[in-house]
Amino acid sequence: MSRSLSPEAVEALRRLNDVGVGQTAPEVAQSAVAELLASGLVAEAGSGEVEINCSGRQYLSGDCD
Repeated sequence: MSRSLSPEAVEALRRLNDVGVGQTAPEVAQSAVAELLASGLVAEAGSGEVEINCSGRQYLSGDCD
């Protein structure tokens, strides 16, 4: 993908990708959250948290089930 993200946003996306189902999402800086939301790589999950979506997984690996 051609989207360019800051190093902080890429690291946040990687950390979100490591979260298993039912686990608490890691804290992510608001600037990284805003960047990831604007890029469409995460979705709001409630209570100010975000979770990685298919587009985010594709950004990291090029593959998404």
